[in-house]
Amino acid sequence: MEGGQHTVNLIRDSRREAQQRKGKEPGKESKEACYRCGNVGHYGRDPNCPARGKTCKKCGGANHFAQQCKTKSPKPAKPRSSGKLKDTKKKVRYVQDVDEDEDEYAFIVKSASQPGKIEVFIGGILVEMVVDSGASTNVIDKHLWSKLNKKPLEILGTFSALTKVGETVVKAEFVVIDGEGEALLGRETAVQLGVLQFGVPVYSLKSKEEILHDYKGIFEGVGKLTGFQVKLHVDPEVPAVAQPVRRTPFSLQEKVKEKIEELVAMDIIEPVEGPTPWVSPVVVVPKQNDEIRLCVDMRRANEAIIRERYQIPTVDEVLHNLNQSTVFSKLDLKWGYHQLELHPDSQSITTFTTHCGLYRYKRLMFGINSAPEVYQHVIQQTLQGCEGVANISDDIMVHGRSTEEHNKRLQQVLERLKEKNLTLNAEKCKFHMTQLVFVGLVLTDLVQESHKMPQRFIPDFATVAEPLHRLTKKGIRFEFGDEQRKAFTELMKRLSSAEILGYFDKDAKTLIITDASSVGLGAVLIQEQHGVKTIISYASKSLSDVEKRYSQTEKEALAIVWACERFHVYLYGIEFELYTDHKPLETIYSSRSRPCARVERWILQLQPYKFKVKYLPGGQNIADPLSHLSQTEGPVKTSLAHKISDDFVKFVAVTATPKAMTTREIEEASAEDEELIELRACIDEGS
Repeated sequence: MEGGQHTVNLIRDSRREAQQRKGKEPGKESKEACYRCGNVGHYGRDPNCPARGKTCKKCGGANHFAQQCKTKSPKPAKPRSSGKLKDTKKKVRYVQDVDEDEDEYAFIVKSASQPGKIEVFIGGILVEMVVDSGASTNVIDKHLWSKLNKKPLEILGTFSALTKVGETVVKAEFVVIDGEGEALLGRETAVQLGVLQFGVPVYSLKSKEEILHDYKGIFEGVGKLTGFQVKLHVDPEVPAVAQPVRRTPFSLQEKVKEKIEELVAMDIIEPVEGPTPWVSPVVVVPKQNDEIRLCVDMRRANEAIIRERYQIPTVDEVLHNLNQSTVFSKLDLKWGYHQLELHPDSQSITTFTTHCGLYRYKRLMFGINSAPEVYQHVIQQTLQGCEGVANISDDIMVHGRSTEEHNKRLQQVLERLKEKNLTLNAEKCKFHMTQLVFVGLVLTDLVQESHKMPQRFIPDFATVAEPLHRLTKKGIRFEFGDEQRKAFTELMKRLSSAEILGYFDKDAKTLIITDASSVGLGAVLIQEQHGVKTIISYASKSLSDVEKRYSQTEKEALAIVWACERFHVYLYGIEFELYTDHKPLETIYSSRSRPCARVERWILQLQPYKFKVKYLPGGQNIADPLSHLSQTEGPVKTSLAHKISDDFVKFVAVTATPKAMTTREIEEASAEDEELIELRACIDEGS
C-alpha cells in the first residue's frame, strides 16, 4: 500500500496459507514462530498459546502480544461506535479473531480516502456496506448484528439473510466478528447483486432520460457523417434539363421562404449563382401540423443518375437474426438522408427553383433514385462490427437475448453513432422494449411467431374470416354457429393449400398487380421463381368516403401508391414491374407527364421505388376480385393513404377553392349583365 491511499479489507485462513508455505500437514510440530506470542513449537490456533486471552499493549487488540503486533503506530486504539470510522494516522484498524476453531482473522486497514459504500438491505434493514473485492465472505461487527437481530448474542458466528440492492435480491451468508469496523460486502455477493464486476464493464441503462442525458450530443440537431461523401454517377450521354418553375400559391410563399432559410442555416442547401445545367421544379406539400414539405421533382434528373446496386436485407433475414432475442430498442436517425454529405461534383444535379431563387442540396436528398440503396449501404457499413444490430433505411434496431446483452450492444451502437457524428430523433426512439414494431412487424420475446402471419397469404382473408371477427366485437353474444364453422373450415382449407406457400426471393423477378373498384383496392405480389409465377401475398382495402368520390383514374393511381406501401418491406431497394388494367396510368407515371396535383403528389411519394407501370387487360387481372371486397368494419386506413387524403383536402381548401359569392353580390352582378337583363325581360313578357 502506497501512501495510505487505499483501503484493504482481507479475510484469510492462516492455517491454509501456513500449510501451503511449508508443505506440512496439520498436526506436525511447527518450527515457525507463532504469530500471536512469537514462540516456536506451536501454531497460532493452539488454545494453549500464552497470548490467548491477553490484550496487546500496543494496539489494544486481543489474543496477541505487543512484540507480534502488526500495527505500525504505538498508540492503542480507542473505543469507537460501529456505525462510523474516523480517519486516523494508523494503517491497521485491528486484528481480531473471527472464529477460534477455524482460525480466520480479519484486517481492516484504514486510509485517508473514503471507502466506496453502498446501501444494502439485510433482512429488510438498511445498512451501509463497503464493497470489497478482496473479501471472501460478508462481514459485520457485533454491534450491527445486535441491531439486525434486535437481541444481543453471546456467541458469535454466521447467519444467512435476504440481501437487496436496487431490485436485485440474493440470499447471502454473513460472518459476525467480535469487534468494531465497517460492514464488508464480499466479492461473491457483490457480483451477484451487480455492484461489482470483473472484466469489461457492461453499461446498464435504466431509462430513456438517462440515455438522453449521457448521450446528449447525438440527440441534438442534424448530424453529418464524418469522413464520407456520396458521389452520384451521372450518365454524360443524357442531356441536362432545366425545367421551368412551378408557381407557388401566395398563401404558401412565406412558409416556403422560412423553410428555405431553415435549410440554409442547417447547411443542407445553398443558393446557386450563375447558370446551371440542371434545374428541377419543387412541389410544396402541406403537412397536418400547419407546416410544409419541399419535394423536388427529380424524375427528369433521375434519368441521368446511374443507380448503384447494394443488397438490402429482407424481412426474413431480419427475423432470423432476432432468434431468441427478448429485449429491443429502436433508434431513428433524424432527417436520415440529410446526414450524408453530397460530393461537390454531385450537387449540381440537385438544383431546384423556387420563387426565392435557385438552390441546390449539399446533402443527400429524398427523390434521388439511388438514395435508398446508397443510404442503406452507408449505414450498414457505419454499424459494421456492432453485434445485435439491424437497420432498414433510417430505422436501427438493437436486440439482445438478455437485458445485459442488449444494454452492452446498445451502448456500443450509441458510441459508434457518437463517433461518426450521426444524430437521432429522440421522440421516435424507443429503449428497452419487450415488444416493438419494426418495419411493420410486431417483435416480441417470441420472435419466431412473427413468421406466422397467414392472413398475408390467404386471398380474401378479411371476407372469409368476417364471421369469426364479428364474434370479437363489443356487445356481440358469442355464438359459434354454422356460419362460423364454415368460415373456420374454409380458412383451414386455404391455409393448407399448396398455392399459398410462396416465399419471397429478393433475387427473383417481382411483379405487382393492382386494381381499383368503386368500393375498394386490391393488390397481389407475385414472383417468377424457377420459371413459375408464384403468389407471395394478397392485400385488399376498402375505400373511405372521400376516396370513393375520386375519379376512376385517381382510384387506380391510389391503388398503386397503396400497394407499394403495403408491400414496402419487399419492394424497397429492388426493381419490379407494376401491372394495372387502367391504360392511362402508363402515360401518367412516365417522367414527362403533368398529372393533376393529387396524382403528382402520389408520384413524388413513390420516387424511392424503382418500377415500371405496364398495362394488363382486365380479364387477366387477378387483383380484380380483391378490389370488389366490401368490409363491414369500414376502411382499413394506412398511414400513407390517410395522410395523402388529409393533406390534399387541406391544400385544396386553402389554395384552390374559389371564394364563394353572397346572394346580394350575385343579384348585383346579374342586374348589370346585358344578356341576363334581356332574358329577364323575355320571361316577364312571356315571349
